[in-house]
Amino acid sequence: MEELVYRKNAGSNIIKNMQDKLLSRELFYWLYFFLSIMLKCLYFQFTTKINTGPVFSQENIPMFFASFFILVIITSPISLLRGKNRLTALFILNLALSVLLASDTNFFRYYYSILTIPVILQADIKLLNSVNQSIISLFKIKDLIYIADLPVLLIWLVSLRKREVLKTRFPVRLAGFVMSFLLGLSGFLAVYSGITLDALVYSGNFVAKKLGVLYSHLDNTKMYIRDNIIDENELTSKEIEYVRKFFNQKTDPGRKFRGVAKGKNLIVVQVEALQGFMINTEVGGKEITPNLNRLIKESLYFDNMYYQIAGGNTSDSEFVFNNSLFPAREGAVYIRYPENMYHSLPKILNEQGYNTYALHAFTAHFWNRTEMYKSQGFNKFIDSDYYEMDEFACWEGNALSDSSFFRQSFDKIDTSSAPFYTFFVTLSSHHPFNYFEDYEFDVGELQGTFLGNFIKAINYADKCLGEFIEQLKERGLYDNSLLVIYGDHSGVPKHEADQLMDFLGLEYSEVEWIKLQKIPCIIHYPGLKNGEVVSTTSGIIDLLPTIANLMDLEAPYTLGRDFLNSNEKGHVILRNGNVITDDYVYFNELGEVYDIKTGKLLKMKDYEKKLKTLLNKLYISDLIIEKDVFCVLK
Repeated sequence: MEELVYRKNAGSNIIKNMQDKLLSRELFYWLYFFLSIMLKCLYFQFTTKINTGPVFSQENIPMFFASFFILVIITSPISLLRGKNRLTALFILNLALSVLLASDTNFFRYYYSILTIPVILQADIKLLNSVNQSIISLFKIKDLIYIADLPVLLIWLVSLRKREVLKTRFPVRLAGFVMSFLLGLSGFLAVYSGITLDALVYSGNFVAKKLGVLYSHLDNTKMYIRDNIIDENELTSKEIEYVRKFFNQKTDPGRKFRGVAKGKNLIVVQVEALQGFMINTEVGGKEITPNLNRLIKESLYFDNMYYQIAGGNTSDSEFVFNNSLFPAREGAVYIRYPENMYHSLPKILNEQGYNTYALHAFTAHFWNRTEMYKSQGFNKFIDSDYYEMDEFACWEGNALSDSSFFRQSFDKIDTSSAPFYTFFVTLSSHHPFNYFEDYEFDVGELQGTFLGNFIKAINYADKCLGEFIEQLKERGLYDNSLLVIYGDHSGVPKHEADQLMDFLGLEYSEVEWIKLQKIPCIIHYPGLKNGEVVSTTSGIIDLLPTIANLMDLEAPYTLGRDFLNSNEKGHVILRNGNVITDDYVYFNELGEVYDIKTGKLLKMKDYEKKLKTLLNKLYISDLIIEKDVFCVLK
């Protein structure tokens, strides 16, 4: 009898030891998974500078725990799977999250925002293929952290699948799921309850900073489902009246410069990646932009203008300029809302008998320009099919150079039968600028660096603009046209900030960085000989009403202001909810206000009322775009 009991106990011990061994194998796999994903999440948070060091500071601790508990919630359903399927599911989840975080990182480096559902839905294979070199250039060696663990996990997975794994009954697996889900949910809610998401405008970056990138994606998905599937998206009579009242309250700001370019041609050049800090700047005693510097001396020069792009990048600047509305909250207007009714600059000029042209020597489908230019009222879109591809200079090396683009363009439009509006979008100075590494402009010790290549690209763009201006003069158009030249967006991304700060002799701070996001804007009208610098804080959104004043046009449906006549203090509202004024900067993601000159933190309560009034324009713009208000408000 004792021998039977001994054998039974021995058998039980063997089974228990085997179960413990199988359990420990799986637990170690789970532990390695959690450590890997948490490390990747933290890498994203800090390499993008959404969060800043020290890593485990009081400000960052909530983000750390929120990320952990969200990961527990995400993985909890895997507990329901049987045996080896659990390990396979973990590996697949690791792979999916790694791809997502790597994509987030590189998207953020260019757009300063996290990937969202509308951005993913608007992705086009042809569009991605067209900018593949620019995308690839954003990857850094240290980004290998996103895949470093995958070979180990894969080998481990194959090894474990060849062995016996712990088998549990469904009630046990269900209990594991419930317990892990409740643990994750209760832990996250505890962290969430201590966070104040008080940004005046919703910002995915703000949510990511406080609660981590994983929750930011879940939150964005929840909002997308609510706004596009659950909620009714029909335009209400109350919303129509709200927008109508907003525009009816607008007043005539003044008459300064009114009609100085009435009846003249309008020639606009949107220059790729041209930033304000390149103007009147030298390298080794040589001007980077000598032609623009010369033009400024006989033009109105706006040295305090900011770009206002979002998920549409260059296309957003085009949209903001021609419509004086903000970009879409998510994705690009050009992709998501091409069939809307717009009160655009081309339409205003069409009504005055102008011929209107959009010119861009790239494929017509890129950013859905063909359809969007029609919606905005351009009579003709002159794309790459109209040009002889005789000279190349761009990031891909197979795009028409700006020099040839300008040289060929005026032979493709009617410049004599009626006044015209030409909207040029340049291409050569596009990120990542490595085409210009061997371009003959001495940048000294910056040779071969990102900033050195950027400077060369801008010097090349300036050379082409100089040729363009000479061409205008030779054709008799310079003295018979209103000429507008401005930059579309940044050229130096934030992850290259240190090199730029050293070059400019500045010390990095968020205030200094945002002040560097200015673009030059030059306006020359016929007869103007002595230039004038206008330092009022403004944005691209203000150009349409300003041009309307100069050309004596009516543009009642604009969210910008004529900054040559405005009684308001200078200000610009960015799509992410940041506000920059002549006096202060409001960071929506931080919920903080700083003195723009000293960088001193100011009291938020002193600015809340004014900020809410300014940021209401984002709500108006979103209503107009998302619900096609102008289709009713004609």
